[in-house]
Amino acid sequence: MPLWRAKEILEQERLSALIVCEQDMLKGIVTPTVIKQELGKHTDLLTGLYRTDYLYYHALKLMASGREISLAFADIDNFGEINKQYGHVNGDLILKEFGALLQANAPTGAILCRYGGDEFITLMTCSREDITTLANDLRQIVAGYHFQDNIPVTMSVGVATAGRVSDRSLSHGRLLASLINKASLASTAAKKDSSGLKTLEQITACESA
Repeated sequence: MPLWRAKEILEQERLSALIVCEQDMLKGIVTPTVIKQELGKHTDLLTGLYRTDYLYYHALKLMASGREISLAFADIDNFGEINKQYGHVNGDLILKEFGALLQANAPTGAILCRYGGDEFITLMTCSREDITTLANDLRQIVAGYHFQDNIPVTMSVGVATAGRVSDRSLSHGRLLASLINKASLASTAAKKDSSGLKTLEQITACESA
């Protein structure tokens, strides 16, 4: 059982512990404290955001339930140059502030993670129009925020959505990987666009094959 699922059961059922058995033999007891300690290993130490396995768990869960998902793949423009010009210490502080800014302005129910480096993903169950609106709002918030030492920071965003998957034989994992990859490529393309935002048409399960 994934850690995330164990956490959900404890919270939903208001349990003080989970009993772990194997072939009717007691193997151990899992408490909320143990869950919290283990989940700490899946948290990015710099930003405090969850890592990608948290996003994958929830995305696959939503897809398995037949929900439409959308994500915004954001990365900081010219972050390598920021590190070179202002130093890695300031670069780390910007990443920390950037993550906190996204988290503070993400809608209720949104799943946010640090994907890697200066890349962040926001996952939602919403339409392409809604995730595009969110991406635009976040871009404006970031551009207007006063970061460490007033270092100018902007971000580019790629947006992609995946419709409901009714065929149980299709691989949700492959579809999700394709969705993230397309959003990442769209973010790269957005850097060449004056709008800083690139939106893809909804991808289908066929495209992930």
